Amino acid sequence: MYVYMFVVGGILTDAFGRLFDVIWGGIKWIGRLLKRLFQGLVDLFVGFFEVIYALIDGLLYFLYKIGVLAVKLFFLFFELAKMIVSLFVGFGRTLASLVYVPRSGSGNGYSEMLGKIFTAMQPLKLEPIAYILLFILWMFTAVAAIKLLSSIRIGGE
Repeated sequence: MYVYMFVVGGILTDAFGRLFDVIWGGIKWIGRLLKRLFQGLVDLFVGFFEVIYALIDGLLYFLYKIGVLAVKLFFLFFELAKMIVSLFVGFGRTLASLVYVPRSGSGNGYSEMLGKIFTAMQPLKLEPIAYILLFILWMFTAVAAIKLLSSIRIGGE
C-alpha cells in the first residue's frame, strides 16, 4: 500500500510539476511578447527624452557661457576704468605738483641757492615754458612706462 502511495504521489508530483512548468513557460512567453511589443515604444520615449535633455543641457551651457563672458567683460571694463582713473589722478597730481615753491633749506646751501635763482629769474616770466616742458616730460615718462609694462609678457616669453 505504501508503494502505491509513493507511485501515486510521484505521478501527482510529476503532473503538477509539468503543469507549473507549462504555466511558467506561458508566463515567460507572454513577458517576451510584451517586451517585443512595447520595446519600440519604450525606445521612442527614451529617445524623445534624451533629445529634450540634450536641448536643455545645451541651452543651460549656452547661458553659462554667456554669464562667463559677461563676468570677463565686467572685469575687463572694471580694470580699464581703474587704469583710466589712475591716469587722470596721476595727471591731476602731476599738474598740481608742477608749482615749485623754494623754501629755506635744512642746513645745506642748495635750497637757498635755488631760491635765489628763482627770485632772480622771476622777471623773465619762464613759468609757462617750464609748465609746458614739465608736461611734455610727464607725457614721455607715462608713454615710456606704458611701453615698458606692455612689453612684459605673461608666461616668460
